[in-house]
Amino acid sequence: MKALKIFILLIPVFIIIYSACFEPYQLESTFHEVNIGESGKSLLVAHVTDLHTNGLGKLELKLIDAILSEKPEIILITGDIATPGGTAKGYEDVLSKLKAPLGVYFVQGNWEYWEQIKELHDILKKTHIVDLTNKSIQIKDNLWLVGLDDELAGSPELSTYENIPEKSKTISMFHSPALFTSINNKTNLAFAGHSHGGQIRLPFIGALWTPEGTGKYHSGWFKEGQAKMYVSRGLGNSILPIRFNCRPEVAFIKVNY
Repeated sequence: MKALKIFILLIPVFIIIYSACFEPYQLESTFHEVNIGESGKSLLVAHVTDLHTNGLGKLELKLIDAILSEKPEIILITGDIATPGGTAKGYEDVLSKLKAPLGVYFVQGNWEYWEQIKELHDILKKTHIVDLTNKSIQIKDNLWLVGLDDELAGSPELSTYENIPEKSKTISMFHSPALFTSINNKTNLAFAGHSHGGQIRLPFIGALWTPEGTGKYHSGWFKEGQAKMYVSRGLGNSILPIRFNCRPEVAFIKVNY
């Protein structure tokens, strides 16, 4: 009986150790398929978000292995590369490993404003990553990609959609998912991050807390207006360096357009 009591008392300790030392490094590759058109063509997207990286650590190496294994045609980074104490070399070391035939595209998150990377422009140039913040680009046939600034800390320019031909299909990328309510009739598909999935998720309850700018879009798929949006749990952590029932994620999405 005494041993049982000790075991019960130690459960919170085990949970804390697991949440701080194990789950934050258990990267999960998730796989999805979504239809936004009927051309019979498709695009394999890797969605990376909330790296909050200090360099090539255990989690970053798992991310690189996953991307090398799945061979996506395009990589979308929806903000928050930056982290307190991060260095230009650490950011460059990680970003330089992310490659895809149709390119790697980035938009700013709130941490790019709160923990500014002075060398960000040079790092993106060196690593051949396109800063698509408040810009658009045709990536394939009648398929366009729109990048928007973060709604929480930046200034998203919805006029960016004015450059898209009327009958084209559009994929949008931005950081804080609450922006979805403003663009769900301007795009066909969207990718966002920021929420970290809540980092701590209890069974039957879900996320205990999500940051401002998340709204009701904690993680996973959402549909509003003419658009669908995927919110990734991301890789890094915010405020507390822990995760429970909310593994870090890289998402691979086959987009039929």
